[in-house]
Amino acid sequence: MKLIKPALYFISLSFFVSASYADTILLKNGDKINGQIIRKEGDTLLFKTPYAGEIKIQWKSISSMKTDKNLVLTLENDTNIENASISPADKKHVIKTKNVDNPIDIQLSSIKYINPSQAVTGKGMKISGRVNVGLSIASGNTDSENFNVDTEVVLRGKTNRITTGAKLYQASDNNVDTEDKTSAWLKYDHFLDNNDYIYGNTSFARDKFKDQKLKSTIGLGYGHQYVESDQRNLSIEAGADYVNDDYFTATDDNYIAGRWALKFDQKFFNKKLQFFHNHEGLLELDDTDNVSITSQTGFRFPVLAGMNAAIQLNLDWDNLPSTGTKSTDRKFLFTLGYSW
Repeated sequence: MKLIKPALYFISLSFFVSASYADTILLKNGDKINGQIIRKEGDTLLFKTPYAGEIKIQWKSISSMKTDKNLVLTLENDTNIENASISPADKKHVIKTKNVDNPIDIQLSSIKYINPSQAVTGKGMKISGRVNVGLSIASGNTDSENFNVDTEVVLRGKTNRITTGAKLYQASDNNVDTEDKTSAWLKYDHFLDNNDYIYGNTSFARDKFKDQKLKSTIGLGYGHQYVESDQRNLSIEAGADYVNDDYFTATDDNYIAGRWALKFDQKFFNKKLQFFHNHEGLLELDDTDNVSITSQTGFRFPVLAGMNAAIQLNLDWDNLPSTGTKSTDRKFLFTLGYSW
C-alpha cells in the first residue's frame, strides 16, 4: 500500500508531462522530436522540448507535424485561423478548428505564422535595441580621457517601424578638449507591403572640431527591406532632405539634398559573430560638389546574457569642409554593450 501512492503520483506526473509536450515534429532527415510548438515567425519554428528546453528549427527542414493543441495560424494569403490543430495526411496537412466544420487541406509552406506575437499581428510592437559604451582614462605622465556611447532603439509593428538613437563622443588630453561630438536621429517607416516602405526622418548633429554648431535635417523617402530576420538584415533607402547647417565661424547654409542610405548586418558561426555596415549620404541638388557621407563598419561578438563587445570604424567624409578643417574623420572604437 505504501508503494501505491508514489506509483500513482509518478504515473500522474508522467501523464501531465506527456500531455504538456504532445506535439510531434518529423524532420526531413528522419528525426522525430516530441515537445510543444511555441511560435513560427520568419523561417524558424520555436519548439519546446522536455529535455533541451526551447530550440529553433528551420521551417524548411520540417517534413510533417502533428499537434492536438489549439494554435493560432496565419496563412500566406493572410487568412487567420484560431483554435486550430494540425495533422499530416498523405503529402499534405489537415487543419481542424472549432470555427470551421470541414477540415482544411494545406501544405506546410502555406503557413506563414503560428501563434504570432502582437507585433506581427499588428496589435502591438516589438521593442529591440542596443547600447554600447567605451571609456579610457590615463593619468600620470599622460592625462587623458576618452568617452563614447551610442544607442539605438527600434519599435517594430506589422506595418510600422520607429527607430531612434544617439551618439556621444568626448575626449581630452591634459585637460584640453580634443573631441566634442554628438548626434541624434528619429525615423518612422510605414510598410506598404512586406518589403516596400515610405519613411520620414530627422537628425541633429554637432561637432565642435569640425566647426559644426548644429546640422539638422528633415526629409521623406522610399525604402526597400530586402531581408529582415534575426540572422540577416538588409535595407536601402532614397529620398530628399532639407538640410540646415549652422557653423561656429563659417557662414550658415541651408539647402535641399538627395539622401541615400544602406543598412546591413549578418551573423556568422552560429551567431557568434556579427558583421555590420551602415552608411548615409547627402548630395546637395543645387551644388553637386557638396557631398557628405557617414558610415559605421565593424564586428560584434556576443559575450553573455545579451552582453557584447564591438570593434568598429566610423568614417565621416565631407567634400566641402569648413576652412581650416579636414574632409575626412576616422575613429576606431572598441566598446562593450548590451542588446535586447
